[in-house]
Amino acid sequence: MDKTLLKKAFAEMFGTCVLVMVACGVAVTTYLAPLATATSLAFGLVIVAMAYTIGSISGCHINPAVSLAMALRKEITWKEFFVYVCSQVIGALVGSLLLALCLGGKFEALGGNEIQSALKTAGGDLNVWSYVGAFLTELVLTMIFVFVILVVTNKKFAHPQLAGLIIGLTLTLVHLFGLAFTGTSVNPARSLAPALLQAFAGNTTSLSQIWIWILAPLAGSAVSTFLYKFLFDGKEETKSDETTSVETE
Repeated sequence: MDKTLLKKAFAEMFGTCVLVMVACGVAVTTYLAPLATATSLAFGLVIVAMAYTIGSISGCHINPAVSLAMALRKEITWKEFFVYVCSQVIGALVGSLLLALCLGGKFEALGGNEIQSALKTAGGDLNVWSYVGAFLTELVLTMIFVFVILVVTNKKFAHPQLAGLIIGLTLTLVHLFGLAFTGTSVNPARSLAPALLQAFAGNTTSLSQIWIWILAPLAGSAVSTFLYKFLFDGKEETKSDETTSVETE
């Protein structure tokens, strides 16, 4: 691995570690409904902080769904995608472990995602629509989140210095909506790491539903890239052609 890619890998690992430790830490310590907004703000603010610190190194993906979109857009190579995702998962595991240690060794509740009350039956059970609703929620929220990232990180975006802030606020927004449905994942690495450590402590609920927290965000990411291409690519090509024509004249 070359030195530049190694730096990118470390930046992604560090950023994801901070995201999981701090944001999931807020989630598990402010679990009462009136304080749910704190969780949303925590995830958004971590993204803002990391975007303006490691963004210039790796792009601050800290999310396999974002890395997938960038690979599909050919902003990164598939080799970089693999390295990024591995680094993100490792970072998330380290962050979850640090959070567990901060909580005095309590591994059973580290912020792993679970289907929430809004998608359960009146008796508190799960049915087929609970899983459909959770998958659809995660797909749509990830699509919104990644679509915003693609737009504000485009070279033609009018205010690139605001990109990190906009992305962070968007993550806050999708969390405000998704918390009552899925706890909001939109990030496979952020969900996988806590689920694995919780399972070691005997809490397997999140791990049993992990296919949702992995597949739905990745599907939402893929949808967002097609949506972005449909809405913007042709427009950008037209502008480029017009500029070339003017210069030629």
